[in-house]
Amino acid sequence: MPHIALPDGFPGIRGLFEFRPDITKPLCELANILLPAPNTLTAGERELIATYVSSRNDCDYCQSSHGENRGAPPQWR
Repeated sequence: MPHIALPDGFPGIRGLFEFRPDITKPLCELANILLPAPNTLTAGERELIATYVSSRNDCDYCQSSHGENRGAPPQWR
């Protein structure tokens, strides 16, 4: 059960973005900087970790989103 009232019809983080549209742009910009940035892990490996973490958090929306990320290698989609 969420601790804040989220609008219906917006699964996962999209509900939070609708709840606080003023934070949507900065959060998306941060994610776009961190995820594709050069790292010791590939973008696909990071998406795989995010998929696993989302599954442990029991968030089907996030798990599906990360698992289907177009930045992941085809074998991980």
